Amino acid sequence: MKKVLLSLAVAAALVSCDKNDNIIDEMPMADVDLKSTTESVVTTEASLDDVAEAAEYEVDLFTGTDEAVEQIAAEQAGTTLKAGGDGEQNQTRYRNRYKWGKCPDIHIVKEEGGWPRTITLNYGESTELENGRVIAGIIEIYQTAPRRDNGVRTVTYDEFSVDGVAIVGTSVKTFKSESLSVNIVRDLTFTLPEDGTTIDRVSERNRIWTQGMETPLDHTDDIFEITGFVQCQDSDNNVYRRDITSPLIKKGGCRWIVAGEVSLSKNGVEFATINYGDMECDRVATMTTEEGSKEFNIGERKRERRQKEEDTNA
Repeated sequence: MKKVLLSLAVAAALVSCDKNDNIIDEMPMADVDLKSTTESVVTTEASLDDVAEAAEYEVDLFTGTDEAVEQIAAEQAGTTLKAGGDGEQNQTRYRNRYKWGKCPDIHIVKEEGGWPRTITLNYGESTELENGRVIAGIIEIYQTAPRRDNGVRTVTYDEFSVDGVAIVGTSVKTFKSESLSVNIVRDLTFTLPEDGTTIDRVSERNRIWTQGMETPLDHTDDIFEITGFVQCQDSDNNVYRRDITSPLIKKGGCRWIVAGEVSLSKNGVEFATINYGDMECDRVATMTTEEGSKEFNIGERKRERRQKEEDTNA
């Protein structure tokens, strides 16, 4: 049915173009029925996606390749690697990622033969990254098999937070060795520290580690390409969808997403886009709504509810 409706819409558009002897490049943004302002939804969504990618990257850093797991397991002899390690090697290894080289406590439990295994990353009450981000709480990762065997990682977040934004729930990462990619299905709830707003985000993404796999414990040369969508609903009953329309690019050495574009829509009607720029490592993105285009800083959430109609007419 959707294909039929789409075909009819395309046909109508072509007829319109012929009659008017011109081509309309794109439809204008719509003002959809949201309880929060569009800018509030856009800035909050960009912030949450930034937080989600930071959490995902922590998992990738320690389990993205089997070599990373093996190196950690060998160093700790199957027990626990304390934060920052006890020697100069660990301080050097993590100094570009974690402030003063202080990484999370890492605990590995392996079944006979090495698989399956469970890795627990404990960031304590606060672990600061060199880029200023602050991570707290626990990530538990259950691994069924090596990546080359298309293993599955089930990730659980326990009293976990990134920059004060709490995250609970799970994500399931299925590796596809033939394409060097991973499919990620997330079911996560985020709680904002400033007002207690909760946002449920159910998503499916494909993530390709395009550079840096040869150096699994060095994040500075990593580049990821991300595609997919997110279904969102917050505690104010705003319901919307986020689609990646141009692949997002994440660099391991940069705190922010550096390129790509997403579309925000409600019931199939687009009300905003977010453009992340052209590979520069900065926090500036551009939102486009019915009111036009405007730059904003990722992580700076604007929390505003729409005024009721009776208030505006008073």
